Amino acid sequence: MTEEEKQPEQEQKEVKSDRRSKLMGDMMKGLRDFGSAAMDKAEEYGKIASDKAEELTKLGKIKLDIHQLNRSRTKNLSELGELVFNLSEEKKLKDLAKHENFAALIKSIKALDIEIKQKEAHAETVEIEEIKEDKG
Repeated sequence: MTEEEKQPEQEQKEVKSDRRSKLMGDMMKGLRDFGSAAMDKAEEYGKIASDKAEELTKLGKIKLDIHQLNRSRTKNLSELGELVFNLSEEKKLKDLAKHENFAALIKSIKALDIEIKQKEAHAETVEIEEIKEDKG
């Protein structure tokens, strides 16, 4: 084959090579764009998951507080019952209102009842907000 015959073949190879380079470049650009879009979506979903976890943690903390308040209330009721029982055994129930622990326990139980109701209302508010955010 002469030099003149080789030249068109070489030009064809160069054209094919240019096409391959362009195709490869386009594919690489497409992959970069896809990767970038995937990263943006992953970041968006990560933020949503983080927000949801924060809401659930907040609600869990409130419910734990309610549980602890209920335990304190139960303990106070138990102490009150024991006080009433002991005074009854000693036939001193008429002195119940005068007993120093009686008034303190009653006051404590009432305060705990109020605090429990407030926490329960707060938990309901957080749950309602969470439902609204999930729907919206």
